[in-house]
Amino acid sequence: MKTIQASNSLMKEDFLYFIWKFRYFKSIALQTDQKETLEIISSGLQNHDAGPDFLNAHIRINGMDWHGNVEIHVKASDWKRHQHSQNRAYDNVILHVVWENDFDVFRNDKSLIPTLSIERFINQEVFDRYQTFLSDEQLIVCGSQLENVSRLHKIAMLDRVFMERIERKAGKILQQLQNSNRDWEECTYRTLAEYFGFKVNNDAFQRLSAIVPVRLLKLHAYQPTQVEAFLFGTAGFLSEKSESPYMTKLYKEYRFLSHKYSIKEKEMTLQQWKFLRLRPANFPTIRIAQLASIIINIPHLCSAFLHISSLESFIRFMQHPTSEYWHSHYHFNKKSKKPISPFIGKSALQSLLVNVVIPLQFAYGSDRNENRYKEKAIQLLESIPAENNKYTKVWKEYPIKNNSSLDSQGLIELYTQYCQKNKCLECSIGVQILSSKNKH
Repeated sequence: MKTIQASNSLMKEDFLYFIWKFRYFKSIALQTDQKETLEIISSGLQNHDAGPDFLNAHIRINGMDWHGNVEIHVKASDWKRHQHSQNRAYDNVILHVVWENDFDVFRNDKSLIPTLSIERFINQEVFDRYQTFLSDEQLIVCGSQLENVSRLHKIAMLDRVFMERIERKAGKILQQLQNSNRDWEECTYRTLAEYFGFKVNNDAFQRLSAIVPVRLLKLHAYQPTQVEAFLFGTAGFLSEKSESPYMTKLYKEYRFLSHKYSIKEKEMTLQQWKFLRLRPANFPTIRIAQLASIIINIPHLCSAFLHISSLESFIRFMQHPTSEYWHSHYHFNKKSKKPISPFIGKSALQSLLVNVVIPLQFAYGSDRNENRYKEKAIQLLESIPAENNKYTKVWKEYPIKNNSSLDSQGLIELYTQYCQKNKCLECSIGVQILSSKNKH
């Protein structure tokens, strides 16, 4: 058999995982580097957490059965570089699979771990196809071959990555719940506030909501000016020097509130907020005014969001106008030439529903072990029109469905977490493309 001619710099561990997992190597007359006969009964289960790469493998060496774990490296000396000898979790490794055996590896009891230099058992053609696959310059490297992938494989992968995405978002909310002393109302407020930054100002809104808890805002919700004063003042937008009666009023209210609740020393600065290259409708001043309106008009955020069942009901529910000043201003002391809508736009509301309300419902269901909330979240996402953003546009020319926001979320996850990171061999679509070619 012709062996692979490739430098170690070209070889990647993910390719070796792929070869081992799907057994794309000559399995007849296998030998360890110690000249012992080797038979692979079971490759084991790939481990994506800490510890050996494949767990619960079953191999036979010189006729003796071994059950345990398999570790894979490009160079055997990576065992030392990764300090596995100091980790007892690696004492149960029964086989070390490597590309280059440049180092003998021993367990803590001084017994030698059998090594398989797999390079001599792999066909050059398999490696060449893998390199060709990854050298494609398209944003979606398998794009030209997607039409050859079965609809079933594509749907299965989209379902998988969608679940990964919503579980990750729900996990972030559950972490926020812990940070909020398991107060679901505070958790909902902080999650909503952070997303009001619409990516550019997420960190700033997160900081703002951490300084001013929702309970303080609710205490003053009967006086809308005080809620706005709380938020704008803490955000660092208020100044004593202003020709605007509105801003002067907010400043006076904020002086009183900040002293009463000891907020002044935590106050943010204007430099923490970004305006550059934002459309005026996305200015943080407008978003803060909209957030204030929601806090003032919706007494119980969490309960309300858990009951949302459609995009239309959410849009109606969120129709709370900003205070009059923001009908003609995008910023303090800067009047707009045209009237400004007092309501949050439909596209922004759809984004809030997809990225805040639905993950909240899913997280709540996970926390309370009530699947009805999780199922409701998925059904709601499936009923919302497909998203149209820079990530979903990448897929437009390819034969893969995007009929709803559920599909869109899957496509966003697939592109950002797999395609952009060249994790083709962790993607069932990529594996199916390679597998169909590599089997003989």
